[in-house]
Amino acid sequence: MQKYFSDSVCVNSSPLFPVPCSLFPTTAAKSTEPAQGSLTYDSEAIDAILALTSGHPYFTQVLCHALFSQARTEQKWQVTGDDVTRIVDDAIEIGEGGLTWFRDGLPIPERVIFSAVAEAQKKAERNYTQVVQDPLSLLEEYGVTITESLTQAREKLVESGFLGVVDITDQVSSYKEKSYKVKIELVRRWLIQRYPLRREIFELEDLDPEAKASYQQAIEQTDQGDVWQKVKPYEQILKANPNHFRALFEIARIYLEGDVFDKAVEYYQQAYLVDPVRNQDGLVRSHLGYGQHLMEVGEVILARRQFDQVLRIEPENQQAYQFYNQLNNPFVVGAPVPPDRFVGRQSEILAGFNQISNRSNLAIWGGPGMGKTSFLELLASPDVWKEYGQDPSQAVMVLLSCESIQPFTASGFWQEVLTELIYKLDSEPDLQTEIETLLDHGKATARAMPQVLRKLGKHNKFLVLLVDDYDAALRENPHYTQADMEAFLSECRSIAYHSRERRYLSMIVTSLRRLNELGPSLTPDKSPWYNHYLFRSLKPLTETEVEQLMASIPITPALRNVIKDRAGGHPALLQIAGSLLFRALRTGKLPDTETFIKEFESQTRHIFQNIWQRCSDVEQGLLILMAWSKLKGGLEQKITIDLSDIDLTKIDVIFSQHQRELTNLVEQGVIIDQDQEQLGNGRYSFASLGMEQWVIQEIQTSDQALVQKWQTILLKLMNP
Repeated sequence: MQKYFSDSVCVNSSPLFPVPCSLFPTTAAKSTEPAQGSLTYDSEAIDAILALTSGHPYFTQVLCHALFSQARTEQKWQVTGDDVTRIVDDAIEIGEGGLTWFRDGLPIPERVIFSAVAEAQKKAERNYTQVVQDPLSLLEEYGVTITESLTQAREKLVESGFLGVVDITDQVSSYKEKSYKVKIELVRRWLIQRYPLRREIFELEDLDPEAKASYQQAIEQTDQGDVWQKVKPYEQILKANPNHFRALFEIARIYLEGDVFDKAVEYYQQAYLVDPVRNQDGLVRSHLGYGQHLMEVGEVILARRQFDQVLRIEPENQQAYQFYNQLNNPFVVGAPVPPDRFVGRQSEILAGFNQISNRSNLAIWGGPGMGKTSFLELLASPDVWKEYGQDPSQAVMVLLSCESIQPFTASGFWQEVLTELIYKLDSEPDLQTEIETLLDHGKATARAMPQVLRKLGKHNKFLVLLVDDYDAALRENPHYTQADMEAFLSECRSIAYHSRERRYLSMIVTSLRRLNELGPSLTPDKSPWYNHYLFRSLKPLTETEVEQLMASIPITPALRNVIKDRAGGHPALLQIAGSLLFRALRTGKLPDTETFIKEFESQTRHIFQNIWQRCSDVEQGLLILMAWSKLKGGLEQKITIDLSDIDLTKIDVIFSQHQRELTNLVEQGVIIDQDQEQLGNGRYSFASLGMEQWVIQEIQTSDQALVQKWQTILLKLMNP
């Protein structure tokens, strides 16, 4: 349907009041030729006008006036939606007087909120899936301190009808929030053009006339006294008006020039949000100065974070790279991770402290490189105890590895425990002497432990026994028979579970597999030798923990994806990846993905080999089947038996028959259980592309003897 508008529109009327013009008359001319001085509007044009004006008389007239001027210039009297789009800027210019008059009548907080909502809508337009951000939240991102007047201004604009509001509910979390919008789109576009938020927030400085006058007096005075005296008047101004940004800038400048870098960073961070262009140099210099100071006092990790911030702001900053070269690599390869660099494992740490508090026991297990030793060293740190609200003063922490006792024997184990215990009791010379006497008399056996624990208890102490590589105690050797092993495990259980002195002991052990899969077999007449432990496994790090670990270095999205694919959440692999990238940073730039992949593969072969060799034959066979689709073509010359009939259906059956082994592989971090509701092959995938490629390369490069072994394993899996 066509509609006609006269160009006799009133553009000088107040935008706050209706104008006496009929803008959408109901009569429609049937002639295809409009009368002179009239325009014909198609339906798209009318929709476009309504979208821009929301039917407001004044703004509708402004648009129609601009459209008529355009039509008269072009001698084109049929108005389309595209015509409406083209005259928006002209309409804004025509309506400038009324719009300015309207805006100037608003209090400053309402003006700022108006511009904030307009800017929030603009941001949401760039991402159609994004909800329009709350104006107060957006203002905080611009460095504005939210005051009561700003909160009230938002509500007043809604009450006045200038802002629309929509309730948004997240059905999953039941979280509710509100989305605001400028009701008239033409007004929003005018605000974006004429009153951008970055400039508009500076009007907040005028809210407190006394603070404004105090600022003028402060800048006219010559800087005198020390740093603290210089910043005092500006701090008072900020106290009166927290959004006096020029006072904020002055405080940041004074702290930087006075080499008070931590304070300079604090104030420049907010100043940078307010005006990035003006304050970028000051923020960069503050981070560099603070980082250099932290290096001098030995705070390497905190120093690195300062340089990270610089590189995020200025990726080519050579001074930051020079400081990086002077830093120690924060990633640890080939050694336990120090407690201050430990990431994640919150649930396991809390379980550990809970067991210690209850004088109970914990068995931690996980595959190679999962961080078992690092976990025990964390629990042995007095600083970590304090961090988790524990009192380390009564605990005597003894950490040892069964692998270090060569060959492993029960007597060697207890002697190592008592020797370490004596070393830890330097502050208790009397107790130290009593235990030394036991050693001197050759009583370094399990029988001496209750007596030792009683002595600790009398001194209000208890033993936290942290035993790494407990697997070594569960393997026979020429000096340690099956009977010796059973006796040793029985002694441990008796001390930790049955004896009255157990209230002075908490024992935490680590192993590569669950304890019930290791050690002597159970017999009906005896309780399980491991049933006094709480079992917890160290799994791969979560995505959040990986992000936390890698956050200390700026890396490209492409490299981030490569690390995710190659390392998964495997702690040791991630430490190697981080170490490689940090070393590259010292040269001034990150490597390309191809170079990184080659170096990463070279540095991690031993880890994948260790994981592979520690898998049982059945587990290795299952891994081969998981990689079968990629192996099939390359193995035609290697595997002589006909495996062409192994389709996904048969693999699903095989997998369903070996859930225990698959669960072990998941818990060791070798594979991922993608969907517990799904059965068979599609349910599992390799935890890292690196492990998958290792399996493929291992099979493709195996000699004939190993190929025969794989054939036998696969046949057994196919025909159990």
